[in-house]
Amino acid sequence: MRRIAALSLFVVALAAALFAETHLSGDIKTAAIDSTGNPYIVDQDIVVPAGKKVTIKEGCIFLFKGFTGLNVSGQINVAGSAKHPVVFTSVNDGDYNPKSDQLPNPFDWNGMLIAKESGGALLEDFSLRYSVYGVKSQTANVSIRGGVFRQNGQFHFTINEKIQYVQDNIAYSYTATPGEPERAGTTVAGEGSAKPSQQQSKKSEKGRVIFRYTSLGVGVVGIAAGSLMLLPWSDAKKQIDMPDSVFGMKHPANADTLWRQYTASVNGWGAGSIISYFLGLLGLIGFGVSFAF
Repeated sequence: MRRIAALSLFVVALAAALFAETHLSGDIKTAAIDSTGNPYIVDQDIVVPAGKKVTIKEGCIFLFKGFTGLNVSGQINVAGSAKHPVVFTSVNDGDYNPKSDQLPNPFDWNGMLIAKESGGALLEDFSLRYSVYGVKSQTANVSIRGGVFRQNGQFHFTINEKIQYVQDNIAYSYTATPGEPERAGTTVAGEGSAKPSQQQSKKSEKGRVIFRYTSLGVGVVGIAAGSLMLLPWSDAKKQIDMPDSVFGMKHPANADTLWRQYTASVNGWGAGSIISYFLGLLGLIGFGVSFAF
């Protein structure tokens, strides 16, 4: 009987451990976060306040709900490892949230914002997925080692609004220029810290972004224009669909001329609508394809 009771307690404890979760919002009050509270469900923005330093230890998993993010005004140290990276992702990410009944998408959550007044950020061995802007740093005092970015909507990583070239789903590092000092416990990362190949590829990243939003604009305008052209097409179609006798009675003086005009309108507006819809569809396809590269 005791064995059964002990086994039952073990099963209950195991189930509790498997389905445990920790909800977060507002200022992070602890100096360190470890993986024992996994997964961390972010209900509202979480904040590292000014004057505070927070360390996020290896293996931590953060699942962000829509319109939430991590805002750093103090100092942050993401101390993941190659074997147990720290994960920042959408609450819809089935890879880390088996309860999710939705597919994750870019723009699911905001991302990590490192404020201008921040004491600095050292981000090691982490994965950041499905956000709007990835890591947006308003200070050069940031260092990344072994960061993996995946399907973030606008950018993966920016410093002072400048896009850094980061390939999707490939480990990325951004380190200080040799000889630069350290400040506030983190490495000061200047713009010259990117590798030459990365600097040369910034234009490629910008080109991808321009292509993405140009495609979206073409898609929206094309669909809208095609829909507007359907209105005169529909009016002209109603006229020529009338029986000849009714049309002649309605336009006794110039029925033949109007018939030709309405027929030309149907053909012209119809062709214009089809072309606009086709261009709109191509634009939307281009917008979707841009996230795959």
